[in-house]
Amino acid sequence: MFARAARSFSSTAACRQDLVQQAFVNKIRELAKNAGNLANSDPAVKKSLQEELNRLATKFQLANSDVVSKLPTSFETAKVDSAVQSALEGKALKELLDGVKKEQTAYIASRDAKRAQEAARNSALKQ
Repeated sequence: MFARAARSFSSTAACRQDLVQQAFVNKIRELAKNAGNLANSDPAVKKSLQEELNRLATKFQLANSDVVSKLPTSFETAKVDSAVQSALEGKALKELLDGVKKEQTAYIASRDAKRAQEAARNSALKQ
């Protein structure tokens, strides 16, 4: 009985997923038809755009909203430093690996020296 309910539930979920997927595809097709003219696709969007252009024209004391829409816009690409680059602090990976190897050999040498001292102390106590 549980298996039948699970099978029924999974087919219902798949049907819902297909409906959502189909709605998504339909919206993409609708937007593709108006690809170069998205502002004209919906009257509410067109009205909102015109209001915004008029507001900007008034704010910057321009002749009309057509002047605002023809203003040149250029955006600089922001320089983003990755966390890895900042962690490396300009050093090459090979330099960092060499540093780690040096620290490792220094640690092993000090550990072996401490073990030798401890072994010498233990042997002196046994005598």
